[in-house]
Amino acid sequence: MKATLGPQGAIDASGREEMTAYADARAAQRVATNFHLLLAATLVFLLPNAIFATALRPAPAALVLIGCGAIAAFLWRLPRAGAFLSAPLDPSSFGACLAAGLALCLLGGEGHFFYSTHDWLIRDAVLSDLVKNGFTVLYNYESQDYLLRAPLGMYMIPATVGRAFGLHAAHMALLTQNAFLVGAVAYFVASLANVRKTPMLLLFFAFSGMDVVPILVAEAIEIFVHNGFLPFTHIEWWGDYYTTIRLQYSSHLTQLFWVPNHMAPGWWFAVLALLHARGEVDLGALLVSFAAMLLWSPLAMMGAAPFIALFALQAGARGLFSSRTIMACAAGLCFIPIALYLTMDAAEVPHEWLITRDGFALYWPAFIAIELPQIAIIAYAWNKVEAADRRILLLAIGMLIFIPIYSMGPSNDFVMRSSIAPLFFIAFAFSRIAVLTPRDNGRFATAISVIVILSFATPMLEIKQAFRGSYAISDCNMLTSWHKGDISIKPTNYWARMEKVPPWLMSAEGPAPLTVEDRKCWPDHSYLNEAMK
Repeated sequence: MKATLGPQGAIDASGREEMTAYADARAAQRVATNFHLLLAATLVFLLPNAIFATALRPAPAALVLIGCGAIAAFLWRLPRAGAFLSAPLDPSSFGACLAAGLALCLLGGEGHFFYSTHDWLIRDAVLSDLVKNGFTVLYNYESQDYLLRAPLGMYMIPATVGRAFGLHAAHMALLTQNAFLVGAVAYFVASLANVRKTPMLLLFFAFSGMDVVPILVAEAIEIFVHNGFLPFTHIEWWGDYYTTIRLQYSSHLTQLFWVPNHMAPGWWFAVLALLHARGEVDLGALLVSFAAMLLWSPLAMMGAAPFIALFALQAGARGLFSSRTIMACAAGLCFIPIALYLTMDAAEVPHEWLITRDGFALYWPAFIAIELPQIAIIAYAWNKVEAADRRILLLAIGMLIFIPIYSMGPSNDFVMRSSIAPLFFIAFAFSRIAVLTPRDNGRFATAISVIVILSFATPMLEIKQAFRGSYAISDCNMLTSWHKGDISIKPTNYWARMEKVPPWLMSAEGPAPLTVEDRKCWPDHSYLNEAMK
């Protein structure tokens, strides 16, 4: 750039305009945009893969690290033609979303400031094992050696912090990490919905099935027929009162409070899918993000995979064979060692086709009707659904109808976790329609209100549980924590037999195998019996 000088050395008008334009361009480069938030959140899912690579043999570790570097470069060079990602980050909106994310994670028990749900007994143990033993954790139980094999993505950054500063610091890092991700999701949900943000987010986070209805029916039968009362601990398992078939579509707060390791990648993939539908990110960005999030939750990514297929079909041959898509596939293939780690000894995980079980044909439609009444609202107000979202919604509805026919995991984790992304799309569309619908006491508005009121029972009970009283962070190992519960259900989703571990993938060397400890783990836990403590 060269300014033009007048007779007295002053910069003429054209020179001033050029300098002003240059200064504005430089200032714009320093402003945080929505793209920068997108990149930061996606890197939180990517970095754990690089950390976990240190537990692999040199060759597979190098491959994963190359993939991590390639994905980071790929995302940085993401085409930014979309108006939304190029727009400056709204600091007040993002700050409010971060505060909401922090509040929800605290109420969910992270950091142990409020009551931590039962699942955290094992998750705390896994984090403790990683902090004390590094990323190759061995167990010995009944003369059999096992390797910790689980989706460890959520734990890697906190465990790294904990290795340097202790277990308490690891828990604070976990809280910070998850609060940031929830805040980022909330910011994108509120922004992309393009409706009033506060009611949109309230409805989105409170999204649930009408679990209270079958619970009330079961209670009424017990009271009036048997003169008794049915105790319940978690109303989303309402099917347990009617059948032996275990199905649950978890509410959004249940996901957040109980399984943030599955919730976070499922929700983030859904955010990326909405951005892709609006032309803000390309297919390649979805592919590399999918690969990065496998270490967090392969089950959640099972529910994301059909949307990848949908977008691939929409892209056609030209999009599929573009240079960026090919590079994305190449980068994703570098994560094959991660996929192999996650599937080691996977046959030990219980699984079956539920469609062959007695009573399933009757329970199936009842389950869909109770858990997804919002589908009827979406169908009736289809004209209010963003055109870009309609194919996504149709696929999500189809998936949620058929996911219950298969079971995998001790508590049918497949149904609960593979449904996370499809449920996100239903929640997004329903909440947006609810905010757009005038409260005019008409039949449609009343139907929305009835569904919202009845479905609010589930998240309200989750929040109520948060005030049961906190208990201290435990450093018991995973084997001990499991052994204090139901030992009839082996933690096959947390370990793999050592003979099933490929020697070229991971080393069997490490600290001495952990065993069942004879000690108290949660002496101040008010809701566990003494045998479990």
